[in-house]
Amino acid sequence: MENIPNYAPSCQTARAADYYGLGVRLGIYFTWLQTYIANALLSSEISGAADTNTIFLLVLLIAMIKCSSTHMLEQIDGLILMHLSGGFVFGTFSIWGYRTRHYVENGPKAIRFFGGFGTHSRLIVSLAVSIYGLWYWLYAVTGGLVATGSAEEIGDLTVSPPNSPECAILFTFMFGKVRADGGIRTFYIVVCTACIFYFGTMLLASTVAGWARMNKMVKLYRQQRWADTTRLRFATGLKYRELEIIFKTLRILNFLWLIYSALLIEFSLNFNNATAVLRGRDNGNELHLPAQLLPLLIGTFGLVRVLYLVVRSKRSPEDTEPSLPDTYSPKRSRTLKVRNLLLAFSPAMLRDSTITKYDPDEVDELERGRPWHVRYLVAWLPWLSILKYFKDNPKVMKGERLSYRSYQSGLSQEYQMVDLAQPPKLGERKHGNADQ
Repeated sequence: MENIPNYAPSCQTARAADYYGLGVRLGIYFTWLQTYIANALLSSEISGAADTNTIFLLVLLIAMIKCSSTHMLEQIDGLILMHLSGGFVFGTFSIWGYRTRHYVENGPKAIRFFGGFGTHSRLIVSLAVSIYGLWYWLYAVTGGLVATGSAEEIGDLTVSPPNSPECAILFTFMFGKVRADGGIRTFYIVVCTACIFYFGTMLLASTVAGWARMNKMVKLYRQQRWADTTRLRFATGLKYRELEIIFKTLRILNFLWLIYSALLIEFSLNFNNATAVLRGRDNGNELHLPAQLLPLLIGTFGLVRVLYLVVRSKRSPEDTEPSLPDTYSPKRSRTLKVRNLLLAFSPAMLRDSTITKYDPDEVDELERGRPWHVRYLVAWLPWLSILKYFKDNPKVMKGERLSYRSYQSGLSQEYQMVDLAQPPKLGERKHGNADQ
């Protein structure tokens, strides 16, 4: 009869603490929470949180690619790093900001906050992570990377004491303990393939903006208009009501996904008996070392800052400056009620309403007359909005004079449109009759 050990083997890899030690994981979890709070409650911190997320995910991507190519990464290492990356891509990242409250506060025009360097950086990193993920689930879990406890753990992969051969079976979490090389592998292959198509199509569409911007730069250079901006005018095809529904839905789904991602990572570590990063062995969770202390402090201080700003914004929404101006006029106070207990700590108890009401059917003027399928395509690929076919120029009603900005071919010009059916005013001549 086979003797089954009554204890779980200890499985560890040589660089587990550097990849996903306790300090690294806590720093990433705190960054997720910071970004979620900023996206849902504090629009002023969205940009900074997005940059922090991009840096963290880029670090994970470089580690996965470099260490896989030099055979320094083992299967369990790649699994945990992929799960950490998934938390960023599906929980906090936002290419065009639909998961942020910018559109709730500013309507469809909030797209002006996106479309620059940050948007394209997040797009490229997300696509690269998806491509690596497809390679990992196709090849790495079936022998492309070294399995923990296998005979290939030699050289830089050697650990002391050596891992048991039982550690070679890789497990992950899907509401239960499942083998990573089983049916869940097919699921992740499909997900990564879909992400490559989604982000790849977006990257391909972004080349339109690159061409338009270069064209605009050349024209401005020829006209010697050195001070004019080269930024482009993008539009989203979604109505305000649709943007609001998307934000409220994603606010719930993102929170649930971040909780699931944290559970996915911790359960996967436990299922694979990665004790070195779970119970602090000698070469495990040394939080005083820079490899773990740096991400931990970045995540901690970022979370503390955003929590402080949220409390301050609730106490006194108008108090946005870091220090008082030279002349400060305190607002008149009001009777304190139980529901306003937080305001007791505020220097200004009067809360003025700064909420702007938007028409639920409001849509960007460039997409106002487009059919729904074109609007939704532009919502997914806003780069298309700079093409003539995908935008609807504002119309002038009879007898009205309208001043608007046309952004055709990326150039911003001022126009005055006048309805020609109206008779000219005294002293004016009709257009087209200059020769009479």
